[in-house]
Amino acid sequence: MNRWIQLLFGFALSFVGLFFAFKNLSPSSILKSFQALNYFWILASVFALFLSALVRSLRWKLLLISIKPVELKNLFASTMIGYFGNSALPFKMGEILRGYYISTLKNIKTSTVLGSIVLERTCDLLGLIMTFSVVSIFYSFDLEIKLSLLPLIFLLSLTTILIVYLFFKKNIFFNKILNLSKRKSESFFRITNMLRSFGRGFSSISNFKVLFSILMYTLLLWLLFFLTTYFVIKAFGFDLSLVEVGVILLLTSIAMSIPAAPGAIGTHHFAAYYVMTNMFLFSDIESQSFAIVLHAVSYIPLAFCGALYFFSSSLKIFDVLNKEIVDDKV
Repeated sequence: MNRWIQLLFGFALSFVGLFFAFKNLSPSSILKSFQALNYFWILASVFALFLSALVRSLRWKLLLISIKPVELKNLFASTMIGYFGNSALPFKMGEILRGYYISTLKNIKTSTVLGSIVLERTCDLLGLIMTFSVVSIFYSFDLEIKLSLLPLIFLLSLTTILIVYLFFKKNIFFNKILNLSKRKSESFFRITNMLRSFGRGFSSISNFKVLFSILMYTLLLWLLFFLTTYFVIKAFGFDLSLVEVGVILLLTSIAMSIPAAPGAIGTHHFAAYYVMTNMFLFSDIESQSFAIVLHAVSYIPLAFCGALYFFSSSLKIFDVLNKEIVDDKV
């Protein structure tokens, strides 16, 4: 699909989400609900969110260490830049931005860094699948929700299995591609060479200790995501169980993976609104206010911090768009 068609489709999806979430919006009532918030819990939620960014950076450090050691401060800056890119730019540009930042900083092939990012996002998929498994044990979803969730979780699980398989069979896979490239054109060789360097980003998990550490960081990361959601609920004073908090986290996380406008605008709002009104029977005003605040807490602080890192760096958007991924770096 053409990228601009994807972009138009994403914005259309976001518009639909915003329409159904806020078609009966009452600005004065929303403002009153904001004034009644306990902002201590909002600050606690933001703190948990920044801790999650630090944990993500620590996990990424492990994923890159077999390629080249990278300082935690640089990985944290890169992670923030990635959040900025994903919140402000289309096509998940944040992942390219943070990969390019580390590439230029440490003289590593961009494709190799992107390979490590794919592996990192696979860990996130595992975290999402584990969250679904735990929540499903303690919460009984309606049939229509199950019919929507199960195919998606199956697809995510299949994607994870394929990436893990590629990780363990990467040498055989890339050697076969390289042999094919010898019979093809120069451009085909360049593409396969890029794929091989991309595969180097999969070489980080070298022993059980590293694998265990990565799994622990992934569990901690999702615990912090849970706390971010839980603290926003506390700020509103809503009476929800821990399992119900998990339901909100699960469905809003899935909504974030849907290709929509930058920052999951609309899709994230609708998921939060839908859960609160249709599943937990809160009023429109309460649900709309919660959807707005949860999205704002989840995106604005990280995007703002990422913008500061981005504009203080030497990165330029058009440099990344025109980046030649196959180069002479490590």
